[in-house]
Amino acid sequence: MINATGFTNSRKLLSFMLAALFVISAFMYAKPAQAASVTVVNNSDRYDVDGNPIWAQGGWVMQEGGTFYWYGMDFSVSGVKKVNVYTSTDLNHWTKHENIVDFSSINAKLDAIGDTSTIRFAHSQWVGRPFVKYNSLTGKYVMFAEWSNGDGNRNKLTLFTSDSPNGPFAYEKNISQPGGYKMGDLGSIFTDADGSTYITYTIDYNTTNGGLQISKLTPDFMNLAATTKTFVSTGPFKEATTLFKYGTKYIMMASTTNGWNSSQTWCYSADSLNGTWASPYVCATSPYSGNSFDTQIDQVLPIQGTAGTVYMYIGDRWNNKGGSTGIGRNQWYPLTFDGSGKPTINGYSQWSVDPAAGTWSPSSALDTTQSYALVNRNSGKALGIVNNAASDGGLVEQQPNTGAASQSWKLTDAGSGRYYIQNINSGKVLEISGFSTAVGTQASQWTNNGGANQQWLLVDAGGGYYKIKNVYSGKVLGMSGGSKDNGAPCIQWAETGSLNQNWSLTVVTP
Repeated sequence: MINATGFTNSRKLLSFMLAALFVISAFMYAKPAQAASVTVVNNSDRYDVDGNPIWAQGGWVMQEGGTFYWYGMDFSVSGVKKVNVYTSTDLNHWTKHENIVDFSSINAKLDAIGDTSTIRFAHSQWVGRPFVKYNSLTGKYVMFAEWSNGDGNRNKLTLFTSDSPNGPFAYEKNISQPGGYKMGDLGSIFTDADGSTYITYTIDYNTTNGGLQISKLTPDFMNLAATTKTFVSTGPFKEATTLFKYGTKYIMMASTTNGWNSSQTWCYSADSLNGTWASPYVCATSPYSGNSFDTQIDQVLPIQGTAGTVYMYIGDRWNNKGGSTGIGRNQWYPLTFDGSGKPTINGYSQWSVDPAAGTWSPSSALDTTQSYALVNRNSGKALGIVNNAASDGGLVEQQPNTGAASQSWKLTDAGSGRYYIQNINSGKVLEISGFSTAVGTQASQWTNNGGANQQWLLVDAGGGYYKIKNVYSGKVLGMSGGSKDNGAPCIQWAETGSLNQNWSLTVVTP
């Protein structure tokens, strides 16, 4: 016989056990959270989370866990050498850590060890193509970079170390002629399945840039253990190399020696690093491009996720050095591979990538046969022309959506994923006047003249919304001050991620 207290306690115990079972079941059957895809936008400048242009030329992306580290040179100030790293968990929102290399440590170390033969560092000298790898033996992050101090040996292989991937990095040593030859472009770093780590670089074999080299590093990364493979260029000469593995095949890609200019990309492949490599061939592009979509290759980054691996081509446009007239310094394209493992560079102006899943997809094209109202997500109001003007220079404002012709817009394909946005009432297209790159410039309309300031990227922002990004300035449309008022001006601004910079394209019935 159970007394009242015992009965009550038994009920409490049963309730607790059922609740615990429910919680356990919920954990067992709960679906894992899905990371959202992000849109990669090419032919446009990239900005960090503070709205500043990203400077990472000759760059290199390293992934550790769920964080990406994007290293590169900051040439924004003439005559000053700076290395930046930007960090991100989604390949979209980048936080800047600037000036992470202590260049004063070079001369301090040379003085400390009594080196009287090495010409001292000066900011007028060349430094470039930094890449970083963690060394588990020393517990240090090792940065490799080119340094030319004017001693006639072209570039020195120069090593810096840090306790953190974000720096500061201090000078350790340099190797004047790695592998026994003068060095041109420093290429990439690659760790094989057995833990061995290799670097690639261009060498002056018989002539300037006459060869390429793969060298194995010592376990602490501080020296070259051996030359694994030397490739002799027979013209056109190659430089700017990157090494990676696809399945069981090793692939090395390189640009044509072409100064600061963009070039076609060459491919080498082999079943073993020190084995026989197939003769180089020009990497396929889709659609066809004779200069790798106006880039010079920096890196191929494998992004391994839960559902696959994305191989991302990272290319530079050296437009700040006069080597390109294209917009945007950094271009990222997905690689695909045929049945024999040969890669194709896919030159999408926009594409989507899910780093956590390791998957990608092309961005969907928009319907150019429809007329749309461009409705601001924050205010719920539509873009139109002030006073329904039909003349050049008419300014763009927001008003309640009435379906009027001056609030109706049609998209015209401008190629490479870009669009002209034409006002139905005036027949003129949306632009940023005077090719302005300044934040706060009001959008206006003008006769279509094909200018990049009249071309727009519609970047998928999720949930059926888009960011409307000017090709020339790289900035996006929003309402001044996030206003919800009638008549508020539509302006360009650096991306902030706010709803004020999101737009829906609502079909207007004729």
